[in-house]
Amino acid sequence: MTTLQFLTFPDPPIAAEHSLLLLHGWGANAADLISLGSLLAPQAQTYAAEAPFPHPYVPQGRMWYDLNQHNALSGSLLLDERATDLATSEAALREWIASLPIDLNSTILGGFSQGGALTLAVGLTLPLAGLLVFSGYLVRPPVVTATSPPVLMIHGTADPVVPFASAQASWQALQAAGVKGAFHALAMAHEINGEAVAIARQFIENTLPKINSN
Repeated sequence: MTTLQFLTFPDPPIAAEHSLLLLHGWGANAADLISLGSLLAPQAQTYAAEAPFPHPYVPQGRMWYDLNQHNALSGSLLLDERATDLATSEAALREWIASLPIDLNSTILGGFSQGGALTLAVGLTLPLAGLLVFSGYLVRPPVVTATSPPVLMIHGTADPVVPFASAQASWQALQAAGVKGAFHALAMAHEINGEAVAIARQFIENTLPKINSN
């Protein structure tokens, strides 16, 4: 089993009641999102995971699955479920989450782009407090259970990487499956801007109502 590397904020970790787990996008690494912890949930302990596979073009970059191999950004964005790298990443992510000293009911899992895709693929099957998806999408039809958490999706209407229409289709599929939450369309590209941070922070505060009193 692949063991994921990760960064923490604060570092060393503190004994916090709430946790925030973050998954970076294609070609980035754990350092790309760790600073979001202080902006999204300053009272929580943040963990940023590093994808298990090296990026083919970006030095120090990582990936959760090979976009070129799977042609994931075309058509419906649904990947071949036999894709071994995706399966490896999902299994590694589950193992990593289980290894952390956290309470799933008091934990938010979030990701950007490809990390958002992994957030949905794994997070919907766990009793987490909530899921944050920045510029992300579904890699397969959603698997929803009685304990599936609410989802906040935020996507740029001018995103040149993950088409806005794909995000809309993903959100519609989530709603049809019974997932609760919200979808926000923002005037931005493939990014997490200040408005997205503010919306996500409000979602976290609403989902974890005691987070402000820690």
